[in-house]
Amino acid sequence: TETNAPRRSILFVAVTGEEKGLVGSEYFAMNPTVPIESIVGVVNLDMPVLLYDFGDVIAFGSEHSTLADTVRQAAGSYGTELSPDPFPEQNVFVRSDHYRFVQQGVPSVFLVTGITSVDRDVDTQPIIEGFLQEHYHKPSDDLNLPINYKAAAKFTRINAKIGEILANDPDRPTWHEGDFFGRT
Repeated sequence: TETNAPRRSILFVAVTGEEKGLVGSEYFAMNPTVPIESIVGVVNLDMPVLLYDFGDVIAFGSEHSTLADTVRQAAGSYGTELSPDPFPEQNVFVRSDHYRFVQQGVPSVFLVTGITSVDRDVDTQPIIEGFLQEHYHKPSDDLNLPINYKAAAKFTRINAKIGEILANDPDRPTWHEGDFFGRT
């Protein structure tokens, strides 16, 4: 099949040191390989729980900018909903690598798999809690876990679609008027 190049470049950045204070993303955000003004948006992918066929995604921080529309459109094209932040009291939006770009004025989201399953008979709470208690930041978080590769493929496709939309949209993502992060 024939593909057209996107209108904008897409930059993939792998950083380290999140648990040590977001040091890798801070370094890149402060010393980008392209002018920071040319980075229109950031989609952070960190730790999707791929243990069930998810029915929704959560884009932490999406309520702050027009990136919510982009994520909603991309997820919807794969029959997946965009759900609001289920843990607002945990301030997840300011605790991962995308936040260093937010501090530079770049609209950003942190995308993870959601907490609902396509199969309504699957209770995801014990799956998620079990992963967090037994495997999160532990050597057992490896390929021996019961990874749902169908879910992984869907998550990958949704993210690729977000990138495609961002790269081809004539308008840059913007902060919502009056939003705290857009003001600061």
